[in-house]
Amino acid sequence: MRPNTLLSDDGRWCGHVDLGSLGVADRWADLAVATWSTEWNYGVGWEEMLLDAYGVDTDPDRMAHYRLLWDLGP
Repeated sequence: MRPNTLLSDDGRWCGHVDLGSLGVADRWADLAVATWSTEWNYGVGWEEMLLDAYGVDTDPDRMAHYRLLWDLGP
């Protein structure tokens, strides 16, 4: 799995891709998978930094729920 954020050569944001399922939902539907993907893409230790930057505390129950849904697929 690869991040959906594109960066320019100087490391600045320049776009997003793969927004076909974009919609309005519980933010934890995205945060659970986003924090999970930090480990897939960058290694252990980035999950809390992402949540801190987003301004929320970890919610283990919601994260487990949405990660299970992600694993089960559409």
